[in-house]
Amino acid sequence: MSEQKPIIRICDLHKYFGDNQVLRGIDLDIMPGEKVVILGPSGSGKSTMLRCINALEEATSGHIYVNDVDITSPSTDINKVREHLGMVFQRFNLWPHKTVLENVALAPKLVSKVDKASAEKKALEMLKRVGLADKANAYPASLSGGQQQRVAIARGLAMEPRAMLFDEPTSALDPELVGEVLKVMTDLAKSGMTMVVVTHEINFAREVADRVIFMDGGVIVEQGNPEDVLMHPKEERTKTFLKRVLPKAE
Repeated sequence: MSEQKPIIRICDLHKYFGDNQVLRGIDLDIMPGEKVVILGPSGSGKSTMLRCINALEEATSGHIYVNDVDITSPSTDINKVREHLGMVFQRFNLWPHKTVLENVALAPKLVSKVDKASAEKKALEMLKRVGLADKANAYPASLSGGQQQRVAIARGLAMEPRAMLFDEPTSALDPELVGEVLKVMTDLAKSGMTMVVVTHEINFAREVADRVIFMDGGVIVEQGNPEDVLMHPKEERTKTFLKRVLPKAE
């Protein structure tokens, strides 16, 4: 793994919203096949960092490289870069007037100029992968929140990305629906997909992550393997956070 180049490289990333500095000099490499889970309190900058990776937010300063392409450069075709990055949001953002199959097939047709038959074949494969092939002709409104989020994951996978970004994908779901989404994400992790996941699901981080990152105040406070960060944190801010989210932890 050490001989490989990072698939995502963040160098001295700063982000301001007006006078409010949200990111304060982030440096981070994500290696191919790595599963990185980012934890932290609300307002710590973790979702902003994820959105900067996909250029949904513009970096104030610093550089972000995806597959060696500097996405912070004005000359970069960001849509070409996004073809290799799947993104799943808190909200599902599905087109309500399109079927599940049409939702998943849309990006390959529009962005990659794949013909309709090939796009729909790929979409059906991805729906099978998330356990929803039987819902291909349904409309989003007829699905549960968990099913809609699984469709959103299938939509991200339909572009055959080299990495998937997840921004708190279970936070908008009823508690009983969280498990079905985490199972799909766990299966995806086992398949070798590079994943960067912002979440509050500590058990998912413990079971799936190669590396856990704790952010607070716009900086990376601590990072390491799940056992070290979650069970034996070194930093006081990490300990305080984990005591709050894991009240029974030793």
